[in-house]
Amino acid sequence: MIERLQQRDAPLETLTRFDPASWEVVSAEVRTDTGKWVKSTWRVRADERTWWVVIGLGDALVTVIDVDPYRRGMGEGIITGGPLYARVDAVNAELMRGT
Repeated sequence: MIERLQQRDAPLETLTRFDPASWEVVSAEVRTDTGKWVKSTWRVRADERTWWVVIGLGDALVTVIDVDPYRRGMGEGIITGGPLYARVDAVNAELMRGT
């Protein structure tokens, strides 16, 4: 992974230090059978560029992508409402309560 960051001339120190207070979540991928989180993508501004940082299970850095600052994580496979979204929201709330 570090090699890929270096190949992309990515700012290692910033992109490997997860900061949800200043990073913007772009999307979260969950399993449709359990509603549990698999990975998330975050928008990070660093070195005058915009990056998408993908974080997987165990806080593993999956990849980083140098993107247009206006790029959005929306597509036909992305949902923001409905029964599946509500199920994932409920599973997340339960996990956050630690039950």
